[in-house]
Amino acid sequence: MNIQENITLGTLSTFKIGGKAKYVIFAESNDDIISALRFAQEKSLPVGIIGAGCNLLISDDDINGLVIKMNTRNIDVNHTHLFAEAGVSLAALTAFGHKNNLTGLEWAPSVPSSVGGAIRGNAGAFGGETKDRLKQVRVYRNGQIIDVDATDIGFHYRYSGFKAENNKDIILGGLFELEFGDVAEGQKQVRDNIVRKNQNQPVGVACSGCIFKNYEGTINSSLIDKFPELENFIAKGIIPSGYLIEKSGLKGMSSGNIRVSDKHANYMVNTGDGKFEDVINLIQIVKDKVLQEFGVNIEEEVVYLHKQMKII
Repeated sequence: MNIQENITLGTLSTFKIGGKAKYVIFAESNDDIISALRFAQEKSLPVGIIGAGCNLLISDDDINGLVIKMNTRNIDVNHTHLFAEAGVSLAALTAFGHKNNLTGLEWAPSVPSSVGGAIRGNAGAFGGETKDRLKQVRVYRNGQIIDVDATDIGFHYRYSGFKAENNKDIILGGLFELEFGDVAEGQKQVRDNIVRKNQNQPVGVACSGCIFKNYEGTINSSLIDKFPELENFIAKGIIPSGYLIEKSGLKGMSSGNIRVSDKHANYMVNTGDGKFEDVINLIQIVKDKVLQEFGVNIEEEVVYLHKQMKII
């Protein structure tokens, strides 16, 4: 176990924002993770987890705790089942499946997440969600490694029970059930999804994933006269937050060096030396404006990492 000290966390986030952590371990194995957790317990240190860092907003304040960067990347196959460790990227998991003639995760490479982060947030895109193919999750709980059935985790839209305030499980990996299928067609679907994503979302810039969850709930039907597209969204039971933000006139809105993307309004871009407080300020501006225009409260999807981390 190689624990490093005073590491700048902004280098581990796609947003390129974040102060230093007192201790960081780049975990290459589950043994590394368990050793790190025991180290934290001995020193009564709070613990934070970083996977791919793509949907993570890290405070500029230094963190007096231990941050575990998940670099565990083993994948095993057993017939139609793939077990992937928490640090495996969704793109690598899908490609490994294709190498073994397995399909069913073609939406996943368009999400730049790790398996652990995808499970925790029930990541999804293009009509697919992590929970759809997930059978079990391997976790470290109360000093033991156990497998938890996916049906016992409480998944719903962009949520799992791992997000509950009192949950202290550390996700070590997940078991996915795929199916034998047309790999060539699956690979084409992956390529098409990535092209579609690149056309509609910011790429090659410092930004997070989607800042807000899409809105599920009621909306004043009188707004349909002004925004006819709402009728189709309402019929589907979900309204894209990017649509609400754009129609609220917020594309290009800035706070400091953080800007609402001109390409997709549910993304924020770090145009320079952006700060945590700039993002927090812009998030509040967006929420207030959407509430004013549409009468709805949109909720953050982005995950926060700051000095108030959990004691595991």
